[in-house]
Amino acid sequence: MDNSDSGGCYVFILWLITIGISIGTGILAWNFIEPDSFFGALLFLILWAVFSKIGHFIAVAMVALLGGMD
Repeated sequence: MDNSDSGGCYVFILWLITIGISIGTGILAWNFIEPDSFFGALLFLILWAVFSKIGHFIAVAMVALLGGMD
């Protein structure tokens, strides 16, 4: 029976990836929109949410593909 405790390490790495995706997509959306008005800010928030969902979807798909390689 394997008593390895690598699950905590994976969770920590996934948290770091999630934070990185959120920050990276926020920067990408900000540079793409460059809001200078209220409606620009709203568009930035909407685009940030879309980019973030796409990034998280790709990350989850990669984890699912790599997770099946045990």
